[in-house]
Amino acid sequence: MLGGGADLVWHLLFGVEFSVDALLSPTHLVLAAAGVLIVTGSLRAAWRDPARESRRWLARIPAVLSLALSLSIFTGFTQFVHPLVDPWAEVSPVAATAASEIYQVDADGAHQTRLTISRGASDGSPVFSADGAFIFFTRARAIAGHDPVADVFRMAADGSDATRLSGAPRWYLGPLPSPDGKLVGVSFFRQDTQKWTIGLLPATGGDARLLTDGQSNDILDGFSPDGTRLLFHSDREGQDQIYIIGVDGSGRSRLTSGSSSWGGSWSSDGRTIAFNSNRTGRLQIYSMSPDGSNQRRLITSNADDWLPSWSPDGTKIAFNSNRGGHAQVYVARADGTGQQNVVQNSGVQLDASAPGWSSDGRHLLYAASTNPPADATPFFRQALGAAGIIVQAALLIGILLLGLCGATLPVGSLTLIVGLNAVLLSFLQDQYRLIPGAILAGVLCDILLWRLRPRIGRPGSIRLFSVAVPVIAYACYFLSLQLTTGIGWSIHLWLGTIVVAGIIGLLMSYLVLPPFGATPAVRA
Repeated sequence: MLGGGADLVWHLLFGVEFSVDALLSPTHLVLAAAGVLIVTGSLRAAWRDPARESRRWLARIPAVLSLALSLSIFTGFTQFVHPLVDPWAEVSPVAATAASEIYQVDADGAHQTRLTISRGASDGSPVFSADGAFIFFTRARAIAGHDPVADVFRMAADGSDATRLSGAPRWYLGPLPSPDGKLVGVSFFRQDTQKWTIGLLPATGGDARLLTDGQSNDILDGFSPDGTRLLFHSDREGQDQIYIIGVDGSGRSRLTSGSSSWGGSWSSDGRTIAFNSNRTGRLQIYSMSPDGSNQRRLITSNADDWLPSWSPDGTKIAFNSNRGGHAQVYVARADGTGQQNVVQNSGVQLDASAPGWSSDGRHLLYAASTNPPADATPFFRQALGAAGIIVQAALLIGILLLGLCGATLPVGSLTLIVGLNAVLLSFLQDQYRLIPGAILAGVLCDILLWRLRPRIGRPGSIRLFSVAVPVIAYACYFLSLQLTTGIGWSIHLWLGTIVVAGIIGLLMSYLVLPPFGATPAVRA
């Protein structure tokens, strides 16, 4: 109750936390402490049972579950340095950037929800259909012996039932459904001209009907509200400029000139087009009439703002901005005031697409990756990965020593504790391939527990147990990586990290049993 009330006041004073902020926020840590007190009720009850060591295995399960859930709370709040969440030691993927997924967020920044799990592919450019029933997006994938492709997909609004719409495999950009729902406008790369061109796909799937000639780079930006015209930008006259063209390919006209302009979005009343331009030296968002007149700056900031997207009722505009050093999604009023960051997560990287509004204006779609790109500096991957293993080794052996001291760690409990923790953590970043290795580690540690029978009265068994458990756990972890994606670290690094994890376990054992028969000082 205290933590909940304090958290409400904290949010009012300092705003809602996201990403690592949410994990280390002081009031959230109070709530975490409350959670530990709740889940350890049966553990404390077992400690008060003088016959606990003679109880049958099933009778000791509640205490073991208390230990498992306590560990999971600690690892959940330190997930940003956990090797089961971010396996930094794996071989870096071939792609230059981390795979992106599609997310939905309320227009006020609440209820951020991931909609896709691409499993090795990369999902991007999401946009709702006009009726809000479907989401169109692209899914990029590698093809052995060929250039990578990005197909056009459609899925239900809840992220289920993804279906490929594009025919011939190509690299497609930004699918945009027409207002009547019959067509999907796309940009795709033509191998014959080595240029981007615009086409129209049937909403039910098939091959694209060409709209531009492919002699310049033409990128689709949006439909007019009545569905008769298209906005696109092109380098056909040098720098990128914004054009209008009919859906039949006729009536092309240029709307902007001078500095590069692109990323146009048509308001629902058809009276205003928002776009971005670098005419001030930075990307800024402007507005203009559909004939190109009345151009004025719409969004004011000291950062780069790009890819505006009008809300269906025309009262708001969403856009991307890198203020603060990280690209995030912002929402502002139609006149550019009231700008609000609705993602507030510096740990994600947005893909190159505009935010997509739901038909009722309540939700936004965006695509982002949550891990640094594969070409992040080796030092970053190595340092964070090794630090994570050291921290988590201390948490694991600390919980297990707590169970040993209270005689609440029967044979079989390590498999339950380590396995359950691995399953729960794997859902955070879908690292399910690492679960078997964690279960194997738990089984091996249980065999060790059975053979050593560590007790407080036998310091040597406690020391050996404390060293061996983290060594076994992370040896199985690296074995799992090697059998799945491969280990990207040198033998010096991964083997040395295992050794340090064992040393951490040894040092933790001295907190339980002081050396040379010493005992903690007792205050009179």
